[in-house]
Amino acid sequence: MRFKFLTSIVVIALVVGVALAWHSTSMGVQSREPSKIKLVVNSLPAKDGVTPIEIIQPMVMSSASNTLDDLTYVLRNNSDKPVIAVAVIRTISYEEDGKVYAHSVYSTLDAAFHPDIGGKPIPFGSQMTMEAAGPVGFENGVVIKEITLTIDYVLFADQTTYGSGGEGERRINAMRDGARRYKAWLAQEYSRAGKSLASILPEIQTPSIPESLKLDSDQKMGADRYRLQLLNTLQKRGAADVETYLKQIN
Repeated sequence: MRFKFLTSIVVIALVVGVALAWHSTSMGVQSREPSKIKLVVNSLPAKDGVTPIEIIQPMVMSSASNTLDDLTYVLRNNSDKPVIAVAVIRTISYEEDGKVYAHSVYSTLDAAFHPDIGGKPIPFGSQMTMEAAGPVGFENGVVIKEITLTIDYVLFADQTTYGSGGEGERRINAMRDGARRYKAWLAQEYSRAGKSLASILPEIQTPSIPESLKLDSDQKMGADRYRLQLLNTLQKRGAADVETYLKQIN
């Protein structure tokens, strides 16, 4: 079927078997009108009776049976160490012409995305709100039946992990790699331009990543995040800070 995602998050195939070993807990759903969307959270296995990081307070906003207007939830760190990165799978199950289909997308949080971008880990006992990037709309006749949230990967400050080797870790590493490669390319362009920020500013302002870098979709997301961070730095702190980044090798 044809559908539209008003979001920059890349749609991926349903990850088979991710939730098989995890306990599923049905949560409440809030919406602007009566909704039959079921919301399921797949919890991480408990360690010594404690779930290290969990999804709490999930809330769905749905204005029509074929529309997901908004989805928010909170990540809570119950472990005894800071959380550096997390990848969460959001799977939307929907019915069309009597058949049930599923589409999955990843949401990531990464406090170590790039050395130039200072991120804050989730400390012990703290929480972080996660939000969908935008509404999801399907064609008429489609009914959204269920939304499942699954923590696929967690990286702790001591470099221990949950879900190592999986898709979540691959995507986080790919975005980091894309940011590094884009920064290296931009620094080279800056040097070629006689270290003139004004000369390369159009490159930073262009909302597309050079094809010559040969980045995949996840790497492009990382490169674009770095690009937007440079523009944010330029606006808030000025050209000198941006040039400092471009002169650093990292």
